[in-house]
Amino acid sequence: MSSFPRVVVDLDCLTDNATKVHSLCQEHGLGVVAVTKGVTSDAEIVQAFMRGGIHSIGDSRVHDFLSLRQEEFGVLELTLLRQPPRSQIHLVPHITDRAFMSELSAMEALGEAALAKGTICDVLAVVEMGDRRDGVPMSELTSFVLAASSIAGVEVVGLAANMGCITGLLPTAENQELFGASAARVRRETGLSLPIVSTGGTVALDLIEHGLLSPAVTELRAGEALLLGVSTTDSRVIPWLRQDAFVLEAEVIEVRDKPSAPDGPVGLDAEGRRPRVVDRGVRRRAVVALGYTDTDPDALMPLDDGVMIAGSSSDHMVLDVTEAGHDFCEGDVVHFRMKYAALLHSMLSPYVAREYRRTQNAVVEMLTREGRLTQARQTSTEGGTEG
Repeated sequence: MSSFPRVVVDLDCLTDNATKVHSLCQEHGLGVVAVTKGVTSDAEIVQAFMRGGIHSIGDSRVHDFLSLRQEEFGVLELTLLRQPPRSQIHLVPHITDRAFMSELSAMEALGEAALAKGTICDVLAVVEMGDRRDGVPMSELTSFVLAASSIAGVEVVGLAANMGCITGLLPTAENQELFGASAARVRRETGLSLPIVSTGGTVALDLIEHGLLSPAVTELRAGEALLLGVSTTDSRVIPWLRQDAFVLEAEVIEVRDKPSAPDGPVGLDAEGRRPRVVDRGVRRRAVVALGYTDTDPDALMPLDDGVMIAGSSSDHMVLDVTEAGHDFCEGDVVHFRMKYAALLHSMLSPYVAREYRRTQNAVVEMLTREGRLTQARQTSTEGGTEG
């Protein structure tokens, strides 16, 4: 018997996206790191990317890599995209191949952990490029890399920059050229080779498409493009990629006609927010066994024709199905496309099952045959980010 709610994953769709991104980057002399933190580095999804030619995986949580090291993947490079908390540094030499670092004290602890294991950890120094998240200011970069290069147990193999995650900073030809020039300057001033100059995330893909990325950059980190075929930061649906790899399915547990406005005084909702309710009179409302415990309802787009989300709590979602093309009843299944935040939360929830398929567009094709597919909401990119 099927378990709901569940995320249906089209693995062939993911392989298709990986093939196209890998091919584009290869044409421009770039390596690709598939950022899989949005799907907890799910082993099936990682294998789908490998079938598309991508063998480098990036995640911000070292524990997500545990299953990948236990699986028989062949050649697979694992990059830790966030400096590990001190309590987890001892795990890094055992599991990851490279780690992003921006504090010398943490790098010293990592070096000690590596030496205790009898190995050396490759690290990339994170550069602050204006997004105001993690990173070493450019004015301190040479001295930081010099100091890091003297730490036993670590080897500085390159620089990494991040765009678009905190302030929405967009990559431009100018700031990427500055990043490349900074790498050249640090090489010159330190004498280190620093072969890797890594930029991210998906939002930088547009520069590559138009031949505007600095030739000094050697690597692109991308997650949202591969997973969802969109770039939230610049509100772009990437036309040559597919957006149908993931569908969230949930069951209807009640269908009734009810007034759309509450009856009585109104305070805050269960999430502590003030609801914005429009009185549309009596409406056909379907209650779905899905809520904030399972996903981010604000980042869902109903696939079923005529269905609108009226509200959500921790364990319930109310849908307005008055104009739906399907006569919903208890026990029916409703389908949603997910933005990045909804995908991330769904893959993290212990209550959401996963189903993997190798048949292309299986869910979408079924909905199309039944006349239930909503086309108008296929291309929205508002909300969510690959962080």
